[in-house]
Amino acid sequence: MSNNQISLSLSNEFILSKDNVIFKDIIIDRKSHYTVVWKKLSTKEEIDKFMKDLILDDYYRKATHNSYAYRIKLKNWSVLEWKNDDGETWAGMCILRELQRENAIDLILIVTRYFWWIKLQSDRFKNVINACKMFFEKQK
Repeated sequence: MSNNQISLSLSNEFILSKDNVIFKDIIIDRKSHYTVVWKKLSTKEEIDKFMKDLILDDYYRKATHNSYAYRIKLKNWSVLEWKNDDGETWAGMCILRELQRENAIDLILIVTRYFWWIKLQSDRFKNVINACKMFFEKQK
């Protein structure tokens, strides 16, 4: 485990019923478009492969930011967490916090943003958080 990864105990976990879903343009704010993608995965290797495959798609490769976080259950029943901002400072942490709030396990959640040169300031965090919340609402 690297220094940037943490392991937490597990209780009342959120389990997804499908394997993969995309909600394109779930939020549009001043020409910035937000898309949410999630995939049910259970190993770091699966996550790495999924991210490499995702970036092969023009839509995601040309996006301004593909921020993400994941939580996976380890064999010792602890949870491995990780986040990546992809240049959208603090976006990965916003996504990870929403995964933690829902106690979501064995999934990666990616919030993609197409930025059209209108600065959203702190509203960008609100949009990332709301995109995650909308994802979880659609799953219930």
